[in-house]
Amino acid sequence: MEPIVDLAPGADSSVLAQFYAERVRESVTTAKGRAAFFSLKATIFVVDFDSGQATTLRFDHGRLTLHEGTIGMPSVTFGGPRLALLSLDRLRLRALPGALFGREPAEVSLVERQDKRTSSPPPSNRGGPASVRRSEKLALRELVRLYVRGELRIYGLAAHPRTVSKFLRLVSSSP
Repeated sequence: MEPIVDLAPGADSSVLAQFYAERVRESVTTAKGRAAFFSLKATIFVVDFDSGQATTLRFDHGRLTLHEGTIGMPSVTFGGPRLALLSLDRLRLRALPGALFGREPAEVSLVERQDKRTSSPPPSNRGGPASVRRSEKLALRELVRLYVRGELRIYGLAAHPRTVSKFLRLVSSSP
């Protein structure tokens, strides 16, 4: 069976929906990403606290439909600043414990306490999905810091840790 990733009508104008659709399409080309994709049966909301934009990802064992806005009851909800949500693909799950304890190598942070840029990102010739360059992504350590401070929220983490783990493995696996 081939993996199916669909954008529902209206979702093609959503930055978040396009970003996650592209990440999932890239991830299913790897064995780990494909296994995570076929094992997911959940509804996941991604909410950008900066703009209020929301995207729903509905996984059904090999099929993903992305909707603009909220559809159904979510198993898990990720909420936070757009930059953090678009940086979830940089997570290396094996490095997560090291980042929690300060052993992850520090990168240049683009976020201060009030989510203001501290410096302009380095120039990049590569354009990424939805005009987000990899050079503008947050470091893993900064994502953990946002989570610990409560600015990046994961609702349903305690109730559905496997779903969160599979989703993060899916969006963070690279071909």
